Amino acid sequence: MLWLKRVLLILVLLLVALATMDFMLENQQATSLQFLEMQSPALPLSIYVVLAFILGSVLGVFVGWLITTRLRLKLMVQSNELNRYRKEIDKLRTQAVKG
Repeated sequence: MLWLKRVLLILVLLLVALATMDFMLENQQATSLQFLEMQSPALPLSIYVVLAFILGSVLGVFVGWLITTRLRLKLMVQSNELNRYRKEIDKLRTQAVKG
């Protein structure tokens, strides 16, 4: 089953690479972007699109990492709190049995 997953992953990555190459070859028109009185150099449109995709992917992974880290920290704090409550309950049970 593991080999099937690897083969599928390789096929998907190969298809994405081929689609990206085809996109870049089909969109060679020189384009310059303008934003707030700044103008970029004239580069092929495909470069801007691929860079935007890569930047968005990296930003998405970073935001996901931040959210996961925050949730792990919260889980760790709540786990420590749960352990404190369990110790307190055990202490109260032993006091009730002795008393």
